[in-house]
Amino acid sequence: MSEHILNTENFRLSISLNIFESDIEYSSNTIMTVSVTNDGFSAKADMDIDIKEFAEFANELSVIYESLSGTATIKEPYGHQKFITFSADKAGYITVKGFLCDNLKNNELRFENSFDQTYLKPFSRQLCSAYSKYIK
Repeated sequence: MSEHILNTENFRLSISLNIFESDIEYSSNTIMTVSVTNDGFSAKADMDIDIKEFAEFANELSVIYESLSGTATIKEPYGHQKFITFSADKAGYITVKGFLCDNLKNNELRFENSFDQTYLKPFSRQLCSAYSKYIK
C-alpha cells in the first residue's frame, strides 16, 4: 500500500489504497484512507470505493491538468457519501472540495481550496501510473 500526496502551500491531501483483489467485481472493493489538511484544519477518514472508479478518477485528473476544464470526483457508493472533487478554470487554478467524516458521523470536515495547476501534474501522473490497469 503506497501513499500518494498532493502538497500545496496551504493544502495537503494524502491517499493510501488497500485493494481487495478478490472482491474486484463488487462496487466496494477498496479502502481508501484519506488525510486532509486545509488551512490548519485536518481530518483522516476511510472511504469504501471501487478501484475501477478510482482509476477513472485518476485519468480525469490528468485531463483536468491538460485541458484546464472538467471535474473529477471520487465518492463512496454507499455509507455517508464521503467525496473528493477536483475542478479547473481557464486561469490555471484547480479547486478541490470534499466531505469527510468518521463512521459515526460525529466529526465532519467539509473543505475547499484552490491552487495552481502545476501542483496537480505530479499527483495525477503518479495515480495514473499506479492504477491505470484498473480502468474499465
